[in-house]
Amino acid sequence: MRITEETKVFHLLEEYPESEEIVKKYFAYFYQHGLVDIALKRLSIKGAFNVLNTPLEERNQFFIELNQKLGIDTPKIILERE
Repeated sequence: MRITEETKVFHLLEEYPESEEIVKKYFAYFYQHGLVDIALKRLSIKGAFNVLNTPLEERNQFFIELNQKLGIDTPKIILERE
């Protein structure tokens, strides 16, 4: 499974349960307010970040941490933005 901004958060967690630590870190708001079942099952990664108004740098850091955790190479595009 290729992980992009359009990947549903729910599918990410389903396919890669080990990603939950990072998802909880960046989407803590949804966990703190009991919105996991409502929001994270329906929103893409990009959509969740948009709801939280997350800055681009933090979004890029999410993908870097996620890819490191899962042992996936970080796309060159993300690294070039830094």
